[in-house]
Formats: sequence, structure tokens, C-alpha cells
Amino acid sequence: MNREEALERHARLAAQGWTRRFTAEEPRLSEMKELYRSLGLEVLVEQGALGEDEECRGCFETPGFEARYQTIYTRGEASAEKGGDEELFE
Repeated sequence: MNREEALERHARLAAQGWTRRFTAEEPRLSEMKELYRSLGLEVLVEQGALGEDEECRGCFETPGFEARYQTIYTRGEASAEKGGDEELFE
């Protein structure tokens, strides 16, 4: 996915209420997906990576990079934001 396609995809996801968290590879990718889910958030993982600027995009275009790295998006309210931490203080 080129930069323009990635930015368009990000804009569509943001319009649907998704928040881009970060880009990662395994094993951090699976760890963070599980953490976000345990907080009660919806998790979406997109193939490839979205760089913040042109300088950052250079490494994303390295052969094989996009196959390894994926971008995590979340949507919804975390359990702690809903008052789910009361039992921590009982």
C-alpha cells in the first residue's frame, strides 16, 4: 500500500471511530491486541504501516517490511473509563 492509499484508509477508519495506536511486529503485536481487548476495546489490525511523514515512510517501503509490521487501531471505551476499576480498591 503506498502512502496515499494508507492515508486514505486511515481517514476512513478514523471517520468510523477507530483510533490508530501504533505499528508493531510479533510478539508485541499479539501482546498489545490482547491488552486492548482485555480493556474492553474493539481491536482492528491492518496489514502494513502508516508513517507520520515522508522521512518515516522510507523504511516502510523496504521489501518485506509491510509483511512483518501491522498497525493496531482500537474503538470504544476502555473498562477503566467506564468505572471498571472499583474492585481494585476494595
